Amino acid sequence: MDRKTTFPYAPPVRDRLGMLRNAVLLESVPDEELEQLGALVRPVGLKAAETFAVRGQPSPGMVLVDAGSLEVILDSTPICSLSPGSIFSEESLVGDSPSPATLRAAIASEIGVLERDAVDGQLDLMPKLWKVLDQAWRHRFLTARLYAIDLFRDLPGEARLALADAFEEVDLPPGALLAQEGKVLDSFWVIREGQAELELPEGNDPPSVPLRVGEYVGDLAVVENFPQSATVRAPYGLRAMKLTRAAFLTTLDRYSGALAEVQVAAARRKESIL
Repeated sequence: MDRKTTFPYAPPVRDRLGMLRNAVLLESVPDEELEQLGALVRPVGLKAAETFAVRGQPSPGMVLVDAGSLEVILDSTPICSLSPGSIFSEESLVGDSPSPATLRAAIASEIGVLERDAVDGQLDLMPKLWKVLDQAWRHRFLTARLYAIDLFRDLPGEARLALADAFEEVDLPPGALLAQEGKVLDSFWVIREGQAELELPEGNDPPSVPLRVGEYVGDLAVVENFPQSATVRAPYGLRAMKLTRAAFLTTLDRYSGALAEVQVAAARRKESIL
């Protein structure tokens, strides 16, 4: 029996409702949507000592332990065990994040796996779940991304959360431009799904470099008119988060001194470039 073995039965959806309720991420999702979610859980069997997830590699999905016991391992050391009813890697429903730890079966075990692709295909039928997942992505991933950018690092945490909520989700068609060399932007873009390409000056090989999930374009555009240094295109289309200058200014206006912090950081950035 290998890792992908599917048992001939799946515990009833009603038995998984309580397990899904153990996921803090899902605590505000109504029961009727959790029941729909439970129906998407894929049962998997693991042999003793079999590894299901590896830290730093793409997460296989949110894991619900049905039977047996699994070890959570960091740096080759087990740090805890998961018993029936436990949840692992709920953040994998929010985005394409790597597995936070290695997961290995201590004994023969049965788990349920909730894969993001399966959930994404049903989100139209679960509007509250979509709202929860979108907010979680913004507050976990997008705020962390903002903190990693020097312009926003000195902002109060609540101001970064508010900025994350002020982004608009936009689906761009194939060939769309996010930025054009020499042109002024009035929006800041963060890639949510898909890939963009930053075009390099003529004569470079390769002629472009990829920008993947979490990478960004035009952060200075929310502060001032700053001509872009390169063209960025979405050759195959993508989903991005867009923060306009107007939304940025309106949001930071609620936090005393926040805009001044960003302007100081922008001045430092420009000095380092020049």
